Amino acid sequence: MQVGVRDVGEAESRMIAGSAGRIVTFFDSELAASKEEGTPYARIADQIVAQLPQTIYLSWDIDGLDPTLCPGTGTPVPGGLTWNEAIGLLRAVRRSGKRIVGLDLCEVSPRDEEWDANVGARLLYKMIGFALLTQST
Repeated sequence: MQVGVRDVGEAESRMIAGSAGRIVTFFDSELAASKEEGTPYARIADQIVAQLPQTIYLSWDIDGLDPTLCPGTGTPVPGGLTWNEAIGLLRAVRRSGKRIVGLDLCEVSPRDEEWDANVGARLLYKMIGFALLTQST
């Protein structure tokens, strides 16, 4: 599953389309449209998480966040998840009763060590915390 995708090439589009539903992608433009139509983000997050299996390996690519949160990323694209939306996805996993059994955070490329590294460290801290919280559900 991919959430917040803003930039996709032709080969990637073909891979998604040919995956027979194995690759589920939530594009940033679709998420934004749902919010503009008044759908509460918690409901959107719950709908996303509902499509995950019971046990989850969470691999987070930091460039899924709004680039104001990670300007050092190698692929800055306008849009992306806000900090609160990112944490809202983690809350939705916990609400669902699903378990995070492993995780990683990739593509943290601190151009400005006081910002990118701080955001990356805080996101990783939250991911670990929610992984621990999901062990008791």
